[in-house]
Amino acid sequence: MPKLFTAIELPEPARAALASLQPPPTPGTRIVTPDQMHVTLHFFGEADVDRVAAPLVKVRVPPFELTLRGVGRFASAENTTTLWAGVEKGPGLLALHEAVGAAIVDAGFRKEQRPYNPHITLARCEAGTPARLPEEFCSKHATFALPAVPVSAFWLYSSTLIDGIPRYQRVRAFELTPNER
Repeated sequence: MPKLFTAIELPEPARAALASLQPPPTPGTRIVTPDQMHVTLHFFGEADVDRVAAPLVKVRVPPFELTLRGVGRFASAENTTTLWAGVEKGPGLLALHEAVGAAIVDAGFRKEQRPYNPHITLARCEAGTPARLPEEFCSKHATFALPAVPVSAFWLYSSTLIDGIPRYQRVRAFELTPNER
């Protein structure tokens, strides 16, 4: 069974702008290709596609705009570092995150317990990468901001490891629904 998650796909102009932030490829640094950039909503783990997709068709959230602003890094216990671009927790994004979470719980899945921290992964630095690389990245792009990004759908994605690198593939789209008048 594939590992599944829901996410927001980013339009090409936003992905191109995000790619311009990425550090240069260096040994020990894996750059995320623009076609793999997304904003994760919920991770399900290994699951049947139809079982996950069935409750997602019931999600009702109007289209909204994402605000992409700032950069940062996550450090792991394994001494790796993830470099990311920030996504503001606006009301539309939080409504979609909550609606997806409620739909999957109603279908018998467990909701993620960790706090929701929306971001777009740009690079992963292995242990031993010089500490200056993440520091320079954060300093250089501290004022990063993009114009609002429209969101009219979310996707069910699958994740597969290929040569130790995660590859994400869109499986099914779920259109957001405008408010009824």
